Order: sequence, then structure tokens, then C-alpha cells
Amino acid sequence: MAAFHRNIRRFGDLSQPSNRLALMEAILDYVRIAQSEKLGAEWIPGLRAALPELAGKSPPNYPGIVREMYGFLAANRACPRWGEKTPQYVGCMTDLLEMFPDAKFIHVVRDPRAVAASVLPLSFRPNTAWQAATNWVRLVNSALEFERANPGRVLRFRYEDLVTDSEKYCQLMCEFVNEPFDPGMLVYHKDASQRIVGGGHFDLVSSPPTKARIDRWKSRLRASQVRVIEAIAGETMAQFGYELTLTSARIRLHDRVLSALGETALLFRPGTKPANFRAHAKQFVQQTRFQLKYGFWSY
Repeated sequence: MAAFHRNIRRFGDLSQPSNRLALMEAILDYVRIAQSEKLGAEWIPGLRAALPELAGKSPPNYPGIVREMYGFLAANRACPRWGEKTPQYVGCMTDLLEMFPDAKFIHVVRDPRAVAASVLPLSFRPNTAWQAATNWVRLVNSALEFERANPGRVLRFRYEDLVTDSEKYCQLMCEFVNEPFDPGMLVYHKDASQRIVGGGHFDLVSSPPTKARIDRWKSRLRASQVRVIEAIAGETMAQFGYELTLTSARIRLHDRVLSALGETALLFRPGTKPANFRAHAKQFVQQTRFQLKYGFWSY
């Protein structure tokens, strides 16, 4: 979303419906390519066919166009409002607030060791403990800086607390966004497969939150991976009450080298899920074509 905000001039005068339509089509192409590993289906069912109508009535600005597209999804599900859950957005919250001055942000912090255990086996980055920890520190600190600069805009809590007391934190979220709490929110998983596109990558949304996932990293990560994560992220982890397993974790000379090599090499591991080598190659070609056509590509 922020990538288009920064490159919006490339789409010309948005008072022209044809330019709004071109922008909407580019957004759909972008999502299709960027999320090809996860979606496996149309991002918002029926949206592409509805673009000409939406472009004709949408406001002549990028935020208005985004609202129109997400409003289509909300209307199809009989929802009064919409939200967006994309972890990478934590790094561009200032852009999002500029686009949507009435926006509110919910920041869920998770133990970086658990984050690494979750994403390292998958086919998309990060692929190494070094990069997972570095990303976590950068994004969490970016969100904290935004929160300090914009009091009242951010509700922050730990993933572990949400799982342990789902009703309490669901009520907090509802209060924060001025929506009534409904107990049905706690059993979202019962019909999640009917609402979420993406196939196997999102299988967990069809199961209720489980405390077993909180400490699963202890059996999924190697000791060397835990050491690297705690050495890089330990200071920030302590701010959130995460207990370290090592009293003085340190980075060793070879850690950075192995990470630099592994971050790219592991991207092309055979048989990975949700994407394999062929899918990565196809995505690279599609990204290149998008960049040549529109002049930018950025997550």
C-alpha cells in the first residue's frame, strides 16, 4: 500500500476514471505477484470484475481508491468497516497515517524466537535466524517510535497474552476501535476457511489459538539459532518481558557470513512450501515485468 502512495504520480491525474482504473488494476497485479506464494486464489473475490464500476465512483485520490476497494470486500461480507493485517506495514505506519488520518493501529508483539520458528521453514524471507532477529528488532522499534510520536493511535500487547486470555484482549481491541464485542469473535476459526483465501498457508486460521505454540520454538530452533536471536534482539526482548535462555549471548565471527550466504541460498531450497524453486523464478520474472511497466517495485 505504501509503495503506491510513494509512486502515485506515475498514474497521472486521478480525477480521470481511466487513470483510477489503471491504478486499481496495478494494485491487483502487485498483490497477485507479491502474495503469489500465499494466495493461490483471487485476493478479493469478484474485485477485478467490479473494477470499472468502482473506478467510476471512487474519489480522485489514492486513499479514496483504497477505501473503495476494501469497501467492496466489506460490503460483500455485510461488514460495516474493514481493516488490514499485513505485518510489513509496521515499517510504514507514518505513511499509512498520512493516507488515513483517522486510522488506528493494533500492534501485536511476539517473541522473536517464536517468529523465527514459524517463518524459517517457509519459502519466503527471512531464511536465517540473523535476518529474522534483525527484522524483528527493526520493525518493533519502528512501531514503538511511531507509538511515542502518535499517542492514542496504537494499541499494543503481546501475542502470548492474547493467546492466554483471548476474550480480555479481544474486548480491548473492540473498545479501542469503538466496536461492540461479540462472543462470536472468539470462535472465528469455525468458518475461517470460507472467508480466507490462500489454501494451505493459512490452515492455522481454522484452529483456535493454542498455548502450545507459545513455546514451540524450543523444539524447533537449534541452540545456535536461539543464541543468534537473543544476541541481536535480547535488549528489546527484555522490554516485553521475554525471558532469555542465555545470560550473555554473543554473535560469533561466522554468524554474519553464514547469514549473508544463507539468506539467498535458502530461498531456493527444493520442495519448500508454499512456493518451490520454479514458483520463485516465476515470481522474479513477474516482479521484473511489473517494475519495467510501472517503474517501481517495493514491499
